[in-house]
Amino acid sequence: MTSIVAKLREIGKTDRRVADEVRRSLVETLFVSSTSLGMGAIAGSACSTAIALSSHDPWIASIAIAIGMTGALRVGHAVFYHKRSRGDDSTESARSETVYEIGAWVYALLLGMMTFLTLVRSDNALYHMLAGVLTIGYAAGICGRNAGRPVIAIGQLALAAAPVALGLFLSAEPLRWVLGGVTCVFVIGMVDITLQTYSAVLKAMSATQEQKRLTARFERLARYDSMTGLENRAAFQERLQNELETIGEQDEQLAVLWLDLDKFKEINDSLGHPTGDRVLCTVARQLSSIVDGRGSVARFGGDEFVLLCRGGREGFAEDMAREVMRAVIVPMDIDGAAIQVTGSIGVAVAPRDGADSDTILQHADMALYHAKSNGRNDFCPFLPAMEEEFLELRKLEAALRVAVEREELEVYYQPILDLRTGKIRSCEALLRWHHPELGMVSPARFIPLAESTGLITPISHWVLSQACTAAAKWPDDVGVAVNMSPALLKDLHLSHMILSALYTSGLQARRLELEITESVLLEENAQSNTLIREFQKIGLKLSIDDFGTGYSSLTYLKKYRFDKIKIDTSFIADVTRSREARAIIHALVGLAAELDMDIVAEGIETETQLGYVTGARCTMAQGFFVGRPMPEAIIRRRLEAQGRGEEWTGEDQSFRPALRRLQA
Repeated sequence: MTSIVAKLREIGKTDRRVADEVRRSLVETLFVSSTSLGMGAIAGSACSTAIALSSHDPWIASIAIAIGMTGALRVGHAVFYHKRSRGDDSTESARSETVYEIGAWVYALLLGMMTFLTLVRSDNALYHMLAGVLTIGYAAGICGRNAGRPVIAIGQLALAAAPVALGLFLSAEPLRWVLGGVTCVFVIGMVDITLQTYSAVLKAMSATQEQKRLTARFERLARYDSMTGLENRAAFQERLQNELETIGEQDEQLAVLWLDLDKFKEINDSLGHPTGDRVLCTVARQLSSIVDGRGSVARFGGDEFVLLCRGGREGFAEDMAREVMRAVIVPMDIDGAAIQVTGSIGVAVAPRDGADSDTILQHADMALYHAKSNGRNDFCPFLPAMEEEFLELRKLEAALRVAVEREELEVYYQPILDLRTGKIRSCEALLRWHHPELGMVSPARFIPLAESTGLITPISHWVLSQACTAAAKWPDDVGVAVNMSPALLKDLHLSHMILSALYTSGLQARRLELEITESVLLEENAQSNTLIREFQKIGLKLSIDDFGTGYSSLTYLKKYRFDKIKIDTSFIADVTRSREARAIIHALVGLAAELDMDIVAEGIETETQLGYVTGARCTMAQGFFVGRPMPEAIIRRRLEAQGRGEEWTGEDQSFRPALRRLQA
């Protein structure tokens, strides 16, 4: 008995901690079989009515009427009201449980009272047997049926069996006392069975509910981005395809806007990934607010978001793109810091730009590529010509990969002339690609492609190796200059790559010059700054390439010790017609002289340009007029002739008479 009381207390505590979903499932077990409820009502009503009619007892007749009415109400509640109100509403579930509990206890008590009255007001053994079997059988059956709610089941058992036992104990026959005692023992046994059944049912339902919860969680993880809560790529593509299937049924258009945050990596690098994550979540909320009621938004990974929206008028997609850009550019307050981002957007509209999800997304991606190529912080709608360009680029990329694998690229060397001596001081390594079908491919086409595809790293490694190996065979007073791609300066292994090239070739570090564009210095990337300082420790020479192209700052010259400044070609081209260009060249020459730096005039193509930069006291010159890019074998012969003091008789020597006249 003590153990049963302890179990009752423990189950009471457990029942209060049960999750709402499990509790609702347990309540549903009360209504799972309306048939058994109906059979119990019919049996109770039939037996009590039969006893009442045979005994002609008004008290038993009253109880019989109450049993019939209560049974009918309980069946009505289970069949009609509860079935209509089923759902995930915990309040409604608790209300149904309360109604069922009251009805169950009243019905059990009425059966117990009917048996009690039959025992004390009648001497007919048949009546006693009929009433007793009905009540005790009902009590036993209800303990199994309602075990999911043990309080109801045990309450019914007690309310039905207690009057029976009391009626037996009030009898003058000792055998009836024994039967009353057996009834009490029966109640205790049924309580224990009910509690055991409840524990088993609770465990099974809790396990089922946990499985459902995990299944729902995994389904959500499979369809939604865990950080922003937006749909992921797979879910968005499914949604897009479904929307496309209905687009023909309505006079509407479907727009896909592919958004890429500009230079988002810099936020992660400078402020940390947690801050970057908060920026992404803020952008996700902004985009969700924009498309609310008009479409949906998904995160495709990284800093890429894709919006889907419907519209019935021409130009609605472009208006949506402008709205998105205005929202994104608003500064965000992240941990007290105002962070501003911009975005580039590619726009594709169905059915105009495609009829299936893959095509629409591909065209939006192509438009995004053009938006980023055009300077970022802008949107670009898809145009058919973009697809042709895309296919051409993919073809060129495949050809470039083959060229890298087969080492079909070639390094040419363009002389950089010392205007004071007329001798070659260094040569710039320039990459050339002669494709068997496409012919000579311009570096302006394949270098950006190599940077965007990651091929720039193996290509640069190969160029460094080739340039160092070639320069090692030149006279000791001639160096080699190699351009450093901005993408390459983000490679952590760049220093090792350079040291490997120097060690393998035997070239002294002072003879290798790295040309760095101003755009790299403008970004203020911590990794790039570290690499530049490592280059200086190694002993490499550094030069600023394309100086004056719009980002020039004297801070660079103060922060780093550069050996050379290369004046951009655009200033040299304008020396004959632009007073501003001439003034800038003079200013740069004076600055370089004060800082003890060489200054190179790039793009010398005429005698007039050579004359001007010589008069302006530029120390070096580079360009077609003083020397075209040439293969390693030819530049080596030219340098060997220079080392012997001989006049080079090859091409590109028309500058010599002009230089002599200028020096005279």
